[in-house]
Amino acid sequence: MKKWILRLNLFQRLLLYFAIIMILPLIIVASIIYMQSAKLLEQQAEDFLKQSVTNLAFQSDRFIKDYELATLPLVSNPNVKYFLDLNNGNVEEHIRYQYYQAIWTMMENIVVQNPEIDRMYIIGDNGRHISLRNEGITSQRLEKYKSLKSITPESGKIIIQPSNQSGDISITIARKIRGMESFVPNGILAIEISASQLGEMWKEANLGNEGFFMIADETGKVIYHPDFNLIGKQLNEAGRLELSQHKQGSFFDHWNNESTFFHFSTSEYTNWKLIAAVPESQLFVPISGVRLTAFLSAFFVLLLAFGISINFIKQIVLPIRLVEKTMKSVEEGKWKKLPNLARNDEISSLLISYNSMVDRLSTLVDQVYKAELDHKQVKIELQERELEKQKVEIQALQSQINPHFLYNTLETMGAYGMINGIDEISEMADSLATMFRYSVRNLELVTIGDEIEHIKNYLVIHEYRNKKSINLDLEIEPTFYEVPMVKLSLQPLVENAIEHGMKRSMKELSIKIRTRISGSSLKVCVIDNGKGMTNERVHEIMEHLKQNRMKESKLGSHLGIGIANVNRRIQLLFGDEYGVTISSQEDIGTTVTITIPFQKNHIESTKPSS
Repeated sequence: MKKWILRLNLFQRLLLYFAIIMILPLIIVASIIYMQSAKLLEQQAEDFLKQSVTNLAFQSDRFIKDYELATLPLVSNPNVKYFLDLNNGNVEEHIRYQYYQAIWTMMENIVVQNPEIDRMYIIGDNGRHISLRNEGITSQRLEKYKSLKSITPESGKIIIQPSNQSGDISITIARKIRGMESFVPNGILAIEISASQLGEMWKEANLGNEGFFMIADETGKVIYHPDFNLIGKQLNEAGRLELSQHKQGSFFDHWNNESTFFHFSTSEYTNWKLIAAVPESQLFVPISGVRLTAFLSAFFVLLLAFGISINFIKQIVLPIRLVEKTMKSVEEGKWKKLPNLARNDEISSLLISYNSMVDRLSTLVDQVYKAELDHKQVKIELQERELEKQKVEIQALQSQINPHFLYNTLETMGAYGMINGIDEISEMADSLATMFRYSVRNLELVTIGDEIEHIKNYLVIHEYRNKKSINLDLEIEPTFYEVPMVKLSLQPLVENAIEHGMKRSMKELSIKIRTRISGSSLKVCVIDNGKGMTNERVHEIMEHLKQNRMKESKLGSHLGIGIANVNRRIQLLFGDEYGVTISSQEDIGTTVTITIPFQKNHIESTKPSS
């Protein structure tokens, strides 16, 4: 991942960092808001269903209690009690008829006051019965009588039993009654009410288009549902477990192959489980609208942010690219100034400093040419050496960046690196700072150790710029690091090895720097494993170096200020017997050797005392 990022140019890398900074917080915030909204909506739905179920439970209990109170006159009526004690043998027919007529009239009055009653009847153990609809006692009703008698408590408390006859759902409310002669109940009073009456009341629960209300018993068996085909269906195991263990609660479960949110409450009067259910898809419909709005808003915000970011990055990158392009022209000897920007920031200051550097270099060149024309012929050798030294200084200055230009560059890079957390920019800025502080030191001689550190900083910047790593191998005796040598003599050789020695097919270029003593001289070798040169080419370069001049030629232009510059500066400081030599083999590599004077007592003076 890191290697892939390093292959990106500055514009792409800044854009990537800006995208991460914008998108990551947006995703985190949107996720938190969505989860909190879903949790809040679920809680609101639970509260709403709880309120709906509580209201329906209260209304259902009150509905049943009303019928319990309506049947009390029959339970305590003496005619009913005597009727249950009648035997066929000792009571005349007209007396039985009088009881029958009185009880029937009471039942008729109750039904008139409560038109929801479909059927009302009294069945006694003596086989006698009274039915409001004047129905005979059939074998089916006797079976129901036995069933009701087995489940109805002796205390006289009512029981409620749903039934499904001929596709019509009805609810039977029954209680045991007793005659005058015994405290043991010997009859059943029952009324049957169509479930549609309760259904009308339960429809008042506003549960949306897909929500529904149903009733189940403790085992999870549905005893009422708006769709009669679902009556008798069992809830899933999770639902049955919730109903059996709790009197009230909420849970998610599947119903008709759809995830559904259930809330239930237990009626204390009927022991029914009153359940309100809403499909999950309906429950989270409001969040869908919020989610769509959030996505659209985030899209437009990101679009706007990317537009602003690209414009901002271009203001940074484009001037830097222009400076880079112009510097290459300057390296080729083409003096070119940059247009000033109509703004007052670090980039504008950078361009101003660059233009000042170009003006200074142009002035120095003019002075050199003027001095060459004005000097007398008698002192021509001395004049040529002095002019050549100035030319070397100019070319060395041409390969550097003005200190003011450097400091503004570093300040700009450091500021943007700190703002965006880009370690690469910070590392490049540190390396540039070290290189150019070293370059502007007013010293002609430095140590080999100084030159090695300068090369390391150069390679850091080269790897970030070209996305190609260079393997640097040092075979230098520790005591040789303090040996003096010409400043900026190794780095141009390393640069030439990279620029002219690296083959396109190479994955990694290796450069080795080795030192060895040869008599009173120290030889510093820069060895690469690049594409090398022919013997003819090596001979041509060595002939050019033997001329001891920095004359412009096709060869010199090709080498830039590299080998010829280093060779002549060494000879100017130490003498013509020192300088640079080259050996090379095609497809194997090139070795450039610097020969400088060596004093043995210098090493001895640097050894630690015992």
